[in-house]
Amino acid sequence: MLVMTPAARKSQRRKERRALEARRGKLGRTRYDALVKELADVIRLAFDAGATASLWGMEGPLRAGIRADLCLQGWSWGTADLTACDMLAEAFRRVRAVRPTWNEGQPEWVIHEGLLIERTRCVRCSAPLPEGHHKFCGKACSMAMHHYIASLKAANEQTAVRLAVNSKRKTS
Repeated sequence: MLVMTPAARKSQRRKERRALEARRGKLGRTRYDALVKELADVIRLAFDAGATASLWGMEGPLRAGIRADLCLQGWSWGTADLTACDMLAEAFRRVRAVRPTWNEGQPEWVIHEGLLIERTRCVRCSAPLPEGHHKFCGKACSMAMHHYIASLKAANEQTAVRLAVNSKRKTS
């Protein structure tokens, strides 16, 4: 594992801060702050009104909307997406939202011990389950699914998006 020295970490943080400030600079500091305040208000209002089950319920549509507006103003998709992500991160900080862990976001998290789920198809390949099998049709599907989940847990945001998109293509 690569271990960074304190000086290298400081340099890396400085570089990331400059990149963030450069993206913010394209909007202007006052406009950026005003948009973040509006986003925080919308997030809090939607949650308080019961329109979303969590503070994170509007993250996808808001990010897509901001990104689309910035693209229509001539921004590149990548820069617009990073800026939208930065703005939402700041808005969530302002409403004191704590992002759930990856495990907490999975359906299995709310399935309590002892709750029986009758499956008739393999979780991974959707083949009919053989007699005596409860989740996977065989060892190959079981190992592949566990490897895939482990890679998702270890992935950063960009890698997770790539893995999710690729898995959608395989299943379609």
